[in-house]
Amino acid sequence: MRLDEFASIIGGRPVGDGSIEVVGVCPPHEPAEGHVIFWRSRGPLGVSVGPAGLVALKGLVRPPLWGVEVEDLDGAWVRALECFDPPLEFQGLHPTAVIHPEASIGMGVHVGPYCVVEQGAVVEDGAWLQAFVYVGRMARIGAGSVLQAFSVVQDRCEVGAHCRIHSCAVVGCDGFGFVEGADGERIKVPQIGIAVLGDRVEMGSCSTVDRATVGATRVMEGVKMDDHVHVAHNCEIGPNSVLVAYSGVAGSARLGRSVVMAAQSGVRDHVTVGDRCVIAARGGVVKDLPAGSFVSGFPARDHREELRLQGLVRRLPDLLERLKALEARVRDLESRRGDGA
Repeated sequence: MRLDEFASIIGGRPVGDGSIEVVGVCPPHEPAEGHVIFWRSRGPLGVSVGPAGLVALKGLVRPPLWGVEVEDLDGAWVRALECFDPPLEFQGLHPTAVIHPEASIGMGVHVGPYCVVEQGAVVEDGAWLQAFVYVGRMARIGAGSVLQAFSVVQDRCEVGAHCRIHSCAVVGCDGFGFVEGADGERIKVPQIGIAVLGDRVEMGSCSTVDRATVGATRVMEGVKMDDHVHVAHNCEIGPNSVLVAYSGVAGSARLGRSVVMAAQSGVRDHVTVGDRCVIAARGGVVKDLPAGSFVSGFPARDHREELRLQGLVRRLPDLLERLKALEARVRDLESRRGDGA
Protein backbone atom coordinates (compact mmCIF):
# COMPACT_ATOMS: atom_id res chain seq x y z
CA MET A 1 0.00 0.00 0.00
CA ARG A 2 1.05 3.63 -0.44
CA LEU A 3 2.82 5.43 2.37
CA ASP A 4 0.02 7.98 2.75
CA GLU A 5 -2.56 5.16 3.06
CA PHE A 6 -0.39 3.36 5.56
CA ALA A 7 0.04 6.54 7.62
CA SER A 8 -3.72 7.07 7.71
CA ILE A 9 -4.34 3.50 8.89
CA ILE A 10 -1.83 3.63 11.75
CA GLY A 11 -2.88 7.12 12.81
CA GLY A 12 0.15 9.19 11.84
CA ARG A 13 1.53 11.79 9.43
CA PRO A 14 3.52 10.69 6.36
CA VAL A 15 7.01 12.11 5.88
CA GLY A 16 8.45 11.96 2.37
CA ASP A 17 6.93 10.78 -0.89
CA GLY A 18 3.40 9.58 -0.13
CA SER A 19 3.44 7.27 -3.15
CA ILE A 20 6.19 5.02 -1.77
CA GLU A 21 4.95 1.43 -1.53
CA VAL A 22 5.03 -0.02 1.98
CA VAL A 23 5.08 -3.81 1.87
CA GLY A 24 5.91 -4.81 5.44
CA VAL A 25 7.52 -4.18 8.83
CA CYS A 26 11.12 -5.23 9.54
CA PRO A 27 13.34 -5.34 12.65
CA PRO A 28 15.86 -2.50 13.12
CA HIS A 29 18.87 -4.74 12.45
CA GLU A 30 17.43 -6.06 9.16
CA PRO A 31 16.34 -3.00 7.13
CA ALA A 32 14.66 -3.91 3.87
CA GLU A 33 13.42 -1.89 0.93
CA GLY A 34 9.73 -1.03 1.12
CA HIS A 35 9.55 -1.96 4.79
CA VAL A 36 9.30 0.27 7.85
CA ILE A 37 11.22 0.11 11.11
CA PHE A 38 9.58 1.08 14.39
CA TRP A 39 11.89 3.21 16.51
CA ARG A 40 10.58 2.95 20.07
CA SER A 41 13.02 5.33 21.77
CA ARG A 42 12.38 9.03 22.29
CA GLY A 43 16.04 9.69 21.66
CA PRO A 44 17.95 10.14 18.39
CA LEU A 45 17.98 7.31 15.88
CA GLY A 46 20.62 4.77 16.89
CA VAL A 47 20.58 2.53 13.84
CA SER A 48 21.02 2.86 10.10
CA VAL A 49 17.67 2.31 8.42
CA GLY A 50 19.22 1.87 4.97
CA PRO A 51 16.48 1.65 2.34
CA ALA A 52 13.73 1.17 4.94
CA GLY A 53 11.31 3.76 6.23
CA LEU A 54 10.86 4.79 9.84
CA VAL A 55 7.89 4.98 12.17
CA ALA A 56 8.70 7.08 15.22
CA LEU A 57 7.43 9.78 17.54
CA LYS A 58 6.99 13.30 16.24
CA GLY A 59 10.18 15.10 15.31
CA LEU A 60 12.30 11.98 14.78
CA VAL A 61 11.54 11.32 11.11
CA ARG A 62 13.44 13.95 9.15
CA PRO A 63 14.45 14.06 5.46
CA PRO A 64 16.16 12.35 3.76
CA LEU A 65 14.42 9.66 5.85
CA TRP A 66 10.88 8.72 4.92
CA GLY A 67 8.21 7.20 7.08
CA VAL A 68 5.45 8.11 9.52
CA GLU A 69 5.38 10.27 12.62
CA VAL A 70 2.91 9.16 15.29
CA GLU A 71 1.81 10.12 18.79
CA ASP A 72 0.66 6.67 19.93
CA LEU A 73 3.53 4.36 19.04
CA ASP A 74 2.04 1.25 20.66
CA GLY A 75 -1.28 1.67 18.88
CA ALA A 76 0.49 2.34 15.58
CA TRP A 77 2.58 -0.81 16.08
CA VAL A 78 -0.51 -2.98 16.49
CA ARG A 79 -2.33 -1.43 13.52
CA ALA A 80 0.75 -1.73 11.31
CA LEU A 81 1.17 -5.43 12.03
CA GLU A 82 -2.55 -5.97 11.41
CA CYS A 83 -2.03 -4.54 7.92
CA PHE A 84 0.34 -7.38 7.05
CA ASP A 85 -1.28 -10.21 9.01
CA PRO A 86 -3.29 -12.16 6.42
CA PRO A 87 -6.79 -13.02 7.64
CA LEU A 88 -7.88 -16.62 8.01
CA GLU A 89 -9.87 -17.70 4.99
CA PHE A 90 -13.01 -19.81 5.23
CA GLN A 91 -12.35 -23.32 3.98
CA GLY A 92 -15.32 -25.22 5.39
CA LEU A 93 -15.41 -28.70 6.86
CA HIS A 94 -12.52 -30.95 5.87
CA PRO A 95 -13.60 -34.42 4.72
CA THR A 96 -11.35 -36.11 7.30
CA ALA A 97 -12.92 -34.22 10.22
CA VAL A 98 -15.15 -36.34 12.48
CA ILE A 99 -18.21 -34.30 13.47
CA HIS A 100 -20.97 -35.93 15.49
CA PRO A 101 -24.43 -35.59 13.92
CA GLU A 102 -25.72 -33.95 17.10
CA ALA A 103 -22.96 -31.32 17.18
CA SER A 104 -23.92 -27.77 16.20
CA ILE A 105 -21.69 -26.03 13.67
CA GLY A 106 -22.32 -22.33 13.02
CA MET A 107 -22.04 -20.27 9.86
CA GLY A 108 -18.58 -19.74 8.37
CA VAL A 109 -16.89 -22.28 10.64
CA HIS A 110 -13.69 -23.96 9.49
CA VAL A 111 -12.98 -27.46 10.80
CA GLY A 112 -9.59 -28.66 9.61
CA PRO A 113 -8.14 -32.09 8.86
CA TYR A 114 -8.65 -34.83 11.46
CA CYS A 115 -10.50 -32.64 13.95
CA VAL A 116 -13.04 -34.31 16.24
CA VAL A 117 -16.21 -32.53 17.39
CA GLU A 118 -18.17 -34.69 19.81
CA GLN A 119 -21.88 -35.12 20.55
CA GLY A 120 -23.70 -31.99 21.67
CA ALA A 121 -20.72 -29.69 21.13
CA VAL A 122 -21.43 -26.18 19.84
CA VAL A 123 -19.01 -24.38 17.53
CA GLU A 124 -20.31 -20.86 16.97
CA ASP A 125 -20.16 -18.69 13.85
CA GLY A 126 -16.77 -17.94 12.35
CA ALA A 127 -14.76 -20.19 14.66
CA TRP A 128 -11.62 -21.73 13.21
CA LEU A 129 -10.38 -25.20 14.16
CA GLN A 130 -7.02 -26.12 12.68
CA ALA A 131 -5.87 -29.71 12.18
CA PHE A 132 -6.24 -32.33 14.94
CA VAL A 133 -8.31 -30.16 17.29
CA TYR A 134 -10.53 -32.02 19.79
CA VAL A 135 -13.82 -30.56 21.06
CA GLY A 136 -15.48 -32.74 23.70
CA ARG A 137 -19.09 -33.60 24.38
CA MET A 138 -21.34 -30.62 25.18
CA ALA A 139 -18.36 -28.24 24.93
CA ARG A 140 -18.82 -24.78 23.45
CA ILE A 141 -16.48 -22.77 21.22
CA GLY A 142 -17.40 -19.08 20.97
CA ALA A 143 -17.83 -17.09 17.79
CA GLY A 144 -14.64 -16.14 15.98
CA SER A 145 -12.34 -18.14 18.23
CA VAL A 146 -9.25 -19.82 16.77
CA LEU A 147 -8.06 -23.20 18.03
CA GLN A 148 -4.66 -24.13 16.67
CA ALA A 149 -3.45 -27.64 15.87
CA PHE A 150 -3.65 -30.27 18.63
CA SER A 151 -5.47 -28.01 21.08
CA VAL A 152 -8.14 -29.64 23.26
CA VAL A 153 -11.38 -28.46 24.84
CA GLN A 154 -12.71 -31.25 27.02
CA ASP A 155 -16.30 -32.29 27.75
CA ARG A 156 -18.72 -29.54 28.86
CA CYS A 157 -16.03 -26.87 28.96
CA GLU A 158 -16.50 -23.45 27.37
CA VAL A 159 -14.35 -21.10 25.31
CA GLY A 160 -15.68 -17.57 24.84
CA ALA A 161 -15.82 -15.47 21.70
CA HIS A 162 -12.71 -14.33 19.84
CA CYS A 163 -10.33 -16.43 21.92
CA ARG A 164 -7.08 -17.85 20.59
CA ILE A 165 -5.95 -21.25 21.86
CA HIS A 166 -2.46 -22.14 20.67
CA SER A 167 -1.16 -25.58 19.78
CA CYS A 168 -1.23 -28.29 22.46
CA ALA A 169 -3.10 -26.16 25.00
CA VAL A 170 -5.80 -27.96 27.00
CA VAL A 171 -8.99 -26.55 28.49
CA GLY A 172 -10.64 -28.85 31.01
CA CYS A 173 -8.16 -31.58 31.87
CA ASP A 174 -8.75 -33.13 35.29
CA GLY A 175 -7.76 -31.13 38.33
CA PHE A 176 -4.97 -32.65 40.41
CA GLY A 177 -6.98 -34.13 43.26
CA PHE A 178 -6.14 -37.20 45.32
CA VAL A 179 -6.75 -38.43 48.86
CA GLU A 180 -4.66 -40.92 50.80
CA GLY A 181 -6.27 -44.25 51.60
CA ALA A 182 -5.72 -46.30 54.74
CA ASP A 183 -2.90 -48.25 53.10
CA GLY A 184 -1.21 -45.14 51.71
CA GLU A 185 -2.70 -45.55 48.24
CA ARG A 186 -3.43 -42.32 46.37
CA ILE A 187 -7.13 -42.36 45.49
CA LYS A 188 -8.30 -40.11 42.66
CA VAL A 189 -10.98 -37.54 43.50
CA PRO A 190 -13.42 -37.30 40.57
CA GLN A 191 -13.25 -33.90 38.89
CA ILE A 192 -16.84 -33.29 37.84
CA GLY A 193 -16.76 -29.51 37.34
CA ILE A 194 -15.91 -27.56 34.20
CA ALA A 195 -13.48 -24.93 32.93
CA VAL A 196 -14.77 -21.70 31.42
CA LEU A 197 -12.81 -19.14 29.39
CA GLY A 198 -14.32 -15.69 28.87
CA ASP A 199 -14.16 -13.66 25.67
CA ARG A 200 -10.84 -12.62 24.11
CA VAL A 201 -8.73 -14.99 26.19
CA GLU A 202 -5.43 -16.16 24.71
CA MET A 203 -3.73 -19.39 25.82
CA GLY A 204 -0.16 -20.10 24.77
CA SER A 205 1.14 -23.45 23.62
CA CYS A 206 1.24 -26.26 26.19
CA SER A 207 -0.78 -24.28 28.72
CA THR A 208 -3.56 -25.87 30.77
CA VAL A 209 -6.69 -24.76 32.57
CA ASP A 210 -7.93 -27.63 34.75
CA ARG A 211 -11.60 -28.35 35.24
CA ALA A 212 -13.00 -27.78 38.72
CA THR A 213 -13.56 -30.54 41.22
CA VAL A 214 -17.09 -29.14 41.48
CA GLY A 215 -18.36 -25.89 40.01
CA ALA A 216 -16.11 -24.09 37.54
CA THR A 217 -12.56 -22.94 37.00
CA ARG A 218 -12.93 -19.48 35.46
CA VAL A 219 -10.55 -17.47 33.31
CA MET A 220 -12.26 -14.12 32.79
CA GLU A 221 -12.40 -11.97 29.68
CA GLY A 222 -9.22 -10.53 28.22
CA VAL A 223 -6.77 -12.76 30.11
CA LYS A 224 -3.52 -13.45 28.25
CA MET A 225 -1.55 -16.60 29.05
CA ASP A 226 1.92 -17.30 27.69
CA ASP A 227 3.27 -20.77 26.84
CA HIS A 228 3.57 -23.38 29.63
CA VAL A 229 1.15 -21.73 32.06
CA HIS A 230 -0.92 -23.79 34.51
CA VAL A 231 -4.21 -22.80 36.13
CA ALA A 232 -5.38 -25.42 38.63
CA HIS A 233 -8.87 -26.55 39.55
CA ASN A 234 -11.41 -24.07 40.94
CA CYS A 235 -9.21 -21.03 40.34
CA GLU A 236 -10.54 -17.70 39.16
CA ILE A 237 -8.32 -15.46 37.02
CA GLY A 238 -9.59 -11.88 36.90
CA PRO A 239 -10.21 -9.88 33.71
CA ASN A 240 -7.22 -8.67 31.67
CA SER A 241 -4.65 -10.44 33.81
CA VAL A 242 -1.35 -11.56 32.26
CA LEU A 243 0.32 -14.88 33.10
CA VAL A 244 3.83 -15.17 31.67
CA ALA A 245 5.62 -18.42 30.77
CA TYR A 246 5.97 -21.14 33.42
CA SER A 247 3.77 -19.32 35.93
CA GLY A 248 1.30 -21.38 37.92
CA VAL A 249 -1.80 -20.80 40.02
CA ALA A 250 -2.63 -23.51 42.57
CA GLY A 251 -6.11 -24.80 43.34
CA SER A 252 -8.88 -22.42 44.43
CA ALA A 253 -6.63 -19.34 44.26
CA ARG A 254 -8.21 -16.06 43.14
CA LEU A 255 -6.54 -13.39 41.03
CA GLY A 256 -8.17 -9.97 40.72
CA ARG A 257 -8.33 -7.70 37.70
CA SER A 258 -5.22 -6.89 35.66
CA VAL A 259 -2.83 -8.98 37.75
CA VAL A 260 0.60 -9.64 36.22
CA MET A 261 2.45 -12.86 36.99
CA ALA A 262 5.97 -12.75 35.54
CA ALA A 263 7.89 -15.82 34.37
CA GLN A 264 8.14 -18.79 36.77
CA SER A 265 6.05 -17.09 39.44
CA GLY A 266 3.50 -18.99 41.50
CA VAL A 267 0.48 -18.51 43.73
CA ARG A 268 -0.35 -20.92 46.55
CA ASP A 269 -3.73 -22.65 46.80
CA HIS A 270 -6.66 -20.73 48.34
CA VAL A 271 -4.74 -17.42 48.22
CA THR A 272 -6.40 -14.21 46.98
CA VAL A 273 -4.34 -11.74 44.93
CA GLY A 274 -5.87 -8.26 44.69
CA ASP A 275 -6.47 -6.15 41.60
CA ARG A 276 -3.44 -4.86 39.68
CA CYS A 277 -0.87 -6.75 41.69
CA VAL A 278 2.47 -7.56 40.07
CA ILE A 279 4.38 -10.73 40.98
CA ALA A 280 7.97 -10.51 39.75
CA ALA A 281 9.75 -13.40 38.03
CA ARG A 282 10.14 -16.50 40.26
CA GLY A 283 8.11 -14.86 43.01
CA GLY A 284 6.12 -17.23 45.22
CA VAL A 285 2.93 -15.87 46.80
CA VAL A 286 1.95 -17.80 49.95
CA LYS A 287 -0.58 -15.42 51.54
CA ASP A 288 -3.23 -12.94 50.41
CA LEU A 289 -2.01 -9.78 48.67
CA PRO A 290 -3.84 -6.44 48.86
CA ALA A 291 -4.64 -4.61 45.63
CA GLY A 292 -1.74 -2.83 43.96
CA SER A 293 1.02 -4.88 45.58
CA PHE A 294 4.35 -5.33 43.78
CA VAL A 295 6.10 -8.38 45.23
CA SER A 296 9.09 -10.59 44.51
CA GLY A 297 11.12 -13.40 46.04
CA PHE A 298 10.08 -16.45 48.02
CA PRO A 299 8.08 -16.13 50.09
CA ALA A 300 6.94 -13.10 48.12
CA ARG A 301 7.29 -9.78 49.93
CA ASP A 302 7.25 -6.12 48.96
CA HIS A 303 9.67 -5.70 46.07
CA ARG A 304 11.61 -2.90 47.77
CA GLU A 305 12.11 -5.02 50.88
CA GLU A 306 13.20 -7.98 48.76
CA LEU A 307 15.78 -5.83 46.94
CA ARG A 308 17.12 -4.61 50.28
CA LEU A 309 17.41 -8.18 51.56
CA GLN A 310 19.12 -9.32 48.38
CA GLY A 311 21.58 -6.47 48.78
CA LEU A 312 22.34 -7.65 52.31
CA VAL A 313 22.76 -11.24 51.15
CA ARG A 314 25.35 -10.15 48.59
CA ARG A 315 27.30 -8.46 51.40
CA LEU A 316 27.34 -11.58 53.60
CA PRO A 317 30.69 -13.00 52.37
CA ASP A 318 32.43 -9.70 53.14
CA LEU A 319 30.65 -9.37 56.48
CA LEU A 320 31.64 -12.93 57.37
CA GLU A 321 35.30 -12.20 56.68
CA ARG A 322 35.09 -9.06 58.81
CA LEU A 323 33.44 -11.04 61.60
CA LYS A 324 36.17 -13.68 61.48
CA ALA A 325 38.80 -10.95 61.66
CA LEU A 326 37.07 -9.39 64.68
CA GLU A 327 36.83 -12.76 66.41
CA ALA A 328 40.54 -13.33 65.80
CA ARG A 329 41.35 -9.93 67.32
CA VAL A 330 39.17 -10.68 70.35
CA ARG A 331 40.90 -14.01 70.88
CA ASP A 332 44.27 -12.31 70.56
CA LEU A 333 43.31 -9.62 73.08
CA GLU A 334 41.94 -12.21 75.50
CA SER A 335 45.13 -14.23 75.14
CA ARG A 336 47.29 -11.21 75.92
CA ARG A 337 45.10 -10.32 78.88
CA GLY A 338 45.46 -13.85 80.19
CA ASP A 339 49.21 -13.76 79.81
CA GLY A 340 49.38 -10.45 81.65
CA ALA A 341 47.34 -11.84 84.51
